[in-house]
Amino acid sequence: MKSNAQKVLIFTATYNEAEEIENFYSRVKSTVASADILVIDDSSPDGTGAILDRLATRDPQLHIIHRHSKLGLGSAHKVAFEYAMNHGYGVLVTMDADLSHLPEQIPALLSALDQHDFIIGSRYMKGGSCNYTGYRKGVSICANYLCKTLLGIPLDEFTTSFRAFRVEKLRMVDLQSIKSSGYAFFLETTVRIHRHGLRMNQVPISFQNRQSGISKISGFEILLGVKMLLSLLFGSSSSGRAGNSIKASAE
Repeated sequence: MKSNAQKVLIFTATYNEAEEIENFYSRVKSTVASADILVIDDSSPDGTGAILDRLATRDPQLHIIHRHSKLGLGSAHKVAFEYAMNHGYGVLVTMDADLSHLPEQIPALLSALDQHDFIIGSRYMKGGSCNYTGYRKGVSICANYLCKTLLGIPLDEFTTSFRAFRVEKLRMVDLQSIKSSGYAFFLETTVRIHRHGLRMNQVPISFQNRQSGISKISGFEILLGVKMLLSLLFGSSSSGRAGNSIKASAE
């Protein structure tokens, strides 16, 4: 029987991912067969939830939470944090379900977590890659560069959800105080983890733009991210700050 420190939970949130969710599930299972999987679906009208329920009937390691409406990516991740803490998991990995994050790279995050409390998969560090093009790539690169420069945190990535956490260390972070509900949630979470003194690091990942479905990043989400950055920078930038050990290099 696995000890709590060894129990791994892989989490993703879904909304209209019927085209990719079964492939995602299969690739996660083949990569980390011993891990449990948690999926939170926000009442996807395309039938994603029904596909997940069918898969779960034959896999006791697959856990599904259905929410009554589209309640936001950030709130789904907060539910996942609480779920991991309440069900005795030692490690939580979060990622997107559209296969922009490669399940085959999960072991790299888990390996790096051996010496750290928080690992983020980075597209923009040495060895990482991102196949965005044009305007979207420019916005992403600029946003992450500004976060690194203005916040003074030596990471090259702040906005991806491909992350690994030591669950016992998550208890140090006041999750309920995290205000963001969309993609700005990932920036705010990273900053709060830094200020609580957790050992942080990054590993290179290959980010693949989704091959099917529709991107859920809107212009409004980008504006919320800018607002969150300014709030973190000029609001309580010194509160809760603690010295921590960060190595911004690949493991």
